[in-house]
Amino acid sequence: MSVSHRWPVHPAPLPGEALSSWLWRIADRYDADLGVLTSDMGHALAEPEELDTCPPVGFARKLASRTGVDVNRIRRMSLSGWAPWLLDQMEPGPDAFTTYTRQLSVLLPAGRRRPREAPGWRAWLPAKQTLRACPRCVATTKQPHPYQLMWSLPLMLSCPFHGCLLEPHTDVPGYYLGWEYAPPQPRPAAAPVVAMDRRTWDAMTTGSVQLPRRQVHAGIWFRLIRTIIDELATTASECGAPGRLIRHIWEAIGYPDRAGQSFWRTHESSPLSVQLRTLEAAATAIDLLESKTLTGRGLNAMLFLPMPSAPVYDGDAPDRNSIAYLWARACSAFDEAVVEARGDPDTAKAVFDMMLYGRKSATAIQGVLSDLQDLGVPLHYLSHKEQ
Repeated sequence: MSVSHRWPVHPAPLPGEALSSWLWRIADRYDADLGVLTSDMGHALAEPEELDTCPPVGFARKLASRTGVDVNRIRRMSLSGWAPWLLDQMEPGPDAFTTYTRQLSVLLPAGRRRPREAPGWRAWLPAKQTLRACPRCVATTKQPHPYQLMWSLPLMLSCPFHGCLLEPHTDVPGYYLGWEYAPPQPRPAAAPVVAMDRRTWDAMTTGSVQLPRRQVHAGIWFRLIRTIIDELATTASECGAPGRLIRHIWEAIGYPDRAGQSFWRTHESSPLSVQLRTLEAAATAIDLLESKTLTGRGLNAMLFLPMPSAPVYDGDAPDRNSIAYLWARACSAFDEAVVEARGDPDTAKAVFDMMLYGRKSATAIQGVLSDLQDLGVPLHYLSHKEQ
């Protein structure tokens, strides 16, 4: 069967919806098969999941022409459309893990964590796909039920709309046939989990997150969470004295250190049970930092501290002219600029100019270019502007 060349925007995509979910619903509207829809646009579909990860080149633009939906919105319905915010790039590089997880520090001092190799690693993409869904979202919609792009990632624990935990399932996404007969009882998520997941939802839908100290870019938020997760997984030999802080967080939620893992592995390659416990520990850590129950030792822990509510006496005020204070602020600002530079040519040029300030030799220029490439900044952003 075939469908018309131009489809009316019905049903419209929902906020946060996965691309395959939207296309399943469009196919249902036309009483068509999903494979028919994709082949009608000139693309053979191997698995629906590939639409949510990295659709074929030109797929989003062709779909935009058929539906009238903005092409950038369609791209953000797949993980590839979230580079370099959620992940630096779809093709894993040799230094991807270090670049993503070691630029920031929250719980542990910078440089405390030992170098790790994670071949083929991509931020947040699980080695083994696990399917989760919100019971309330499923109960209040009809088949094929819309499902969120982030439900397949070890990034969120709860539904931002209903505040209940996402529940694992083994059925085809969008249908949940087992839930039709025995739906899971919605379980309310703990307050720290709800707070963290709502910020993640803000990052996805608005591009920024409001923290106690100030607003941060979505790319910074995703890296802050992933940094805390990596810090929570550090071994006792790495932590040293600050390891007491890490142990306190695990004790606060009643789990053994490192969620019971006996050896180090990435969050993405861990079993689902470990991923969920670690996310809960990350939410708890943020809550303890913001309540000042714990004091983070990393340079970026200050982001989770509220601004002073009243002036303090001069004798008690922090020395804002001290080398340590100024250096910490400079490092934090540079980290944020690098994250933004990965997706913005103007910012990339500004960072390049700053790093090259006072140096004009060919050797210096090549060194800065090499450093920026190691940091994940596309070098084609740094080409000369057209005259």
